[in-house]
Amino acid sequence: MKSEYLKYLTNRFVVTIIVFLAWVIFIDDNSLLYQHILNKQIKTLEDKKAFYTEAIKEQKQTLKDLDNDKKIKKYAREKLLMKKQGEDIYIIETENQ
Repeated sequence: MKSEYLKYLTNRFVVTIIVFLAWVIFIDDNSLLYQHILNKQIKTLEDKKAFYTEAIKEQKQTLKDLDNDKKIKKYAREKLLMKKQGEDIYIIETENQ
């Protein structure tokens, strides 16, 4: 029984195939392990791209909504906490924030 397996493992074609597979999977610069790592990085970058694309859409919509001075002043007061001279601002935080 053991001699059968030993016979197959000492065959030069089998040894060559085993060495080739080990080389492709573990050793080569473009090994399967390295490709797996690169695919993970690609997925992460695609997720970041989707996030920033959505953020850009939101910013463009905000910019589009600010079409007159009244809306710009309202945005500056609410979002950027800007104020007029001599004016006091009180920030009220709720539990949801």
